[in-house]
Amino acid sequence: MKIRLLCILLGVLMLLAVLAGCVDKPDQGETPEGSQGVTEEETYWMNPELDPEKLSVSLQGQEINILAYNKYDISPEENSSDPLEDAVYRRDDKLKAELGIEFNNQYQPDFAVISTNVKNDVTAGTGEFHIVYQHMIEAARSLAPGNYLYNLTDLEYVNFDNEWWDQDCKKGFVIGDSMMMVCGDLLPSTMLITATVLFNKNLFDRNGWDYPYEDAREGNWTMDDMLELTKDQTKDLNGDGRIFHDDDFFGVTAWAADADFNLFFGSGATMFSYDEDHLPVFDPDTDRLQAIYEKIYELLITQNSFHVIWAQYETDPGMYNKTIDVFRDGRALFFPTYLSTTTSLRDMVDDYGILPNPKYDEKQEDYLGFVNGSASMACVPGSLSDANLEVAGFMMEALASSSYHMTTDTLYDVVAKSKNARDEESAQMVDIIIRHKVFDFGYSHFSGQDFPCFNVAQTALQANRTSIVKEITNSERRTRNELKKILRAYGYD
Repeated sequence: MKIRLLCILLGVLMLLAVLAGCVDKPDQGETPEGSQGVTEEETYWMNPELDPEKLSVSLQGQEINILAYNKYDISPEENSSDPLEDAVYRRDDKLKAELGIEFNNQYQPDFAVISTNVKNDVTAGTGEFHIVYQHMIEAARSLAPGNYLYNLTDLEYVNFDNEWWDQDCKKGFVIGDSMMMVCGDLLPSTMLITATVLFNKNLFDRNGWDYPYEDAREGNWTMDDMLELTKDQTKDLNGDGRIFHDDDFFGVTAWAADADFNLFFGSGATMFSYDEDHLPVFDPDTDRLQAIYEKIYELLITQNSFHVIWAQYETDPGMYNKTIDVFRDGRALFFPTYLSTTTSLRDMVDDYGILPNPKYDEKQEDYLGFVNGSASMACVPGSLSDANLEVAGFMMEALASSSYHMTTDTLYDVVAKSKNARDEESAQMVDIIIRHKVFDFGYSHFSGQDFPCFNVAQTALQANRTSIVKEITNSERRTRNELKKILRAYGYD
């Protein structure tokens, strides 16, 4: 399971090789009135409501200790050739200069080690770390239910309603009055592990089709559109009587640990609702879940897409890269993946465009960019003194708000303004994607276990089953019992 969730980070880590010479940043907007030519970054580099003088302790000389699962979320060395790393460095340099602080950032890619460190820290009461950026599922399964994390709703100085905090993240991780983890602009790696659909613009031009940007802007980009565009597209190019990934054409190229989850949860699939106390309730609408699954089955199986199932990956991990190769070679119309994958396409000859994950239908309110379980989440260990809790809350808001103004536009550059996606429409799509994510309670809290609320679409597609109803209904009693255990761990009997 650990390998499975880490493999998606391959695309993010490839950002380390992105050249500094990317295109100009998107327009920052007009200079605010009265700023006398001062740039927006200089004027609004941090939430103006933050006042270090209101803290009960001085920030001067404070060392801010952050333990991070993904290196993209912490300040790297000076003068990095990677534009996103450089933006994070400039953000932290600004915070250090203005607040008089120092950062002690510790990178630990093994999320199990992070959990051990946090547990030991809380048990000993040492208060070693102000903030921890931990693997989403590891935080949800190992740290949050064990009273190792501080309830973030009780933090001072941080306002999670501000636009630099992910509002959809709150929906998925608020349990009763508890919120143990959160994400936002301070975690660029999490934004990069958000679902997208790439399409080959050259192939659209060849077919005389309009790009789907306008439909996406109007909220009308749906699974039915994708089904119609990919119908009868898979072809035997070399006439050898078989469809093979090395030399044939596909309507869709997809990997099971990406597309299956992206399309399912991105279509609004969930098996949980919330009661009046915001406690999760197992409440699957099997008719709707089956209807969603049938469209995914048609797209990936009936239409003969290049769909690499998990069993194939376990036998040959190189099959993951084959899904990228097929799209890079211009032999697939669509590629459901994550934003981070764009950094693997710098040598692609054809131009491509970026779209949000399609809606199930036009009645679906928002596009939902599924966030993979290997994403980072910001947590605060439950071992801090009152003074350090003040500092932790202040710094979380400072990091998130300064990231919103100083790093997120660079993320747009890296993803949407790369060599082969050089259009303003793709930048607009990235904004839609990262501002409308989905964090599903069942996926994150039941992950790694054989529960349909976690991976029913993936397992059914892998077994070539046309229905998921039986798996959902047969697991109901077991799922409810597990949910009781989870809620009990949070203090709700």
